[in-house]
Amino acid sequence: MTSVQPLARFPLVRTTCAEETRAALSHTYAKPDMEFIDREPKLQAVVNLCQLIDVGLVYASCDARLRFAYPETDLVSQIFSIGGQCDATTAGVSVAICPDCSIVTSPGEPLQITSSADYRRLVLTINSQALAKKLSSITGGSCGKTLRFYPRQNYALHSAKALREHFFFLVGILNDSTAPMPNLVLAEFEQALTVMFLHANHHNFSHLLEQAPPFVAPWQIDRAEAYIEANWKAPITLEDLSDVSGVSAFSLWRSFKKGRGLSPMEFASQGRLRRARELLLRPDDTTTVAEIASTCGFADTRCFESDYVRAFGEPPIATFGRSKDPRPTSH
Repeated sequence: MTSVQPLARFPLVRTTCAEETRAALSHTYAKPDMEFIDREPKLQAVVNLCQLIDVGLVYASCDARLRFAYPETDLVSQIFSIGGQCDATTAGVSVAICPDCSIVTSPGEPLQITSSADYRRLVLTINSQALAKKLSSITGGSCGKTLRFYPRQNYALHSAKALREHFFFLVGILNDSTAPMPNLVLAEFEQALTVMFLHANHHNFSHLLEQAPPFVAPWQIDRAEAYIEANWKAPITLEDLSDVSGVSAFSLWRSFKKGRGLSPMEFASQGRLRRARELLLRPDDTTTVAEIASTCGFADTRCFESDYVRAFGEPPIATFGRSKDPRPTSH
C-alpha cells in the first residue's frame, strides 16, 4: 500500500466517540457491540468507505484495544490486515488475521473481533444476493442454497493471492485518482472482484467451478464477440454475455479463449485500445490522452500506456502528437 491513508478520499468518520464509531461501522458491514480492553481507553477512529453498487471497500483504524461483536448480516466480507494484530471468529472458526492470512464471513453468521490498538484493516464486502447471481451466471444454474464460505484464507493459493493483489490495486487507483472514475471502469472492477472472490475462497459451490465446462458452438462465440464490439463503451458483464450466447459464462469463457486465443474481457480491452487509437488520431482542440483513456475504459494511465505500446508499438502520446503535427508527412 502507499504511504497515503487507504481510501482517504472517501472519509466516513473521524471521531473519538464510541457511538459515532459504531454508527459508522453500521454503514460498512453491521453495527457492532464494542468493548474497550484498556481501563483508560483513548479512541481515535478513522473509517473510510468507497461503496460501489454491490461491493464496498473499507479502511478502518481505532487506535484502541477493542472487542467487536458484529451481528448477522446479508453481506459477505473478507478482512485484510495491513498492520497490528487481530483475532477473529466466525462460523465456529478462529483466525489470527495477519498479512498472510485473512478471514471470510458468510451471510447469516455473526463475527467477533479482538484487535490491538495499532490494528489497521482493509475490508472487502459484497452483497450476498449479487454474489449468488454472479455464481449462477458463471455456472449456468441456480445456487438454490445460501453461499457458505470456509472462514480461514491464506495466500498459498494463486487465486487467493490474485484477489488480494487486485483488491489492493483498486484501492491504490482510487487513492491516486483525483477525478471520479468512469462508471464503466468501476463496474468491471466490481465484476472482477466478485468473480475472483468466488474462485479464491472455498465455499459450498466450489465444486461447480472446478468442473471443466462443455465447449459451445462457434455461432455462440460470434454472438458474444459482436455484442462486445457493439457495446465497447458499456460495462461487459458475465450476465449479459450469458444471455446473448445462451450458455453459461464459464462455458463461453473456455470456448472463447480456445477459439480466439484470449478471454472475452481481453477481447473487449483490445477493442477499446483500437477505439482509443482512432480517437488519438483525430482529436479535437481540447482532447487529452488522459480523457481518451478514460473514455475507452482505462482508469490507470500507466496501464493504458503499457497496453497501448504492446498493441501498437508506440506510446499513445506519440500517436497523439503525430495527429497534432501540422507538417505534411514526407513520402
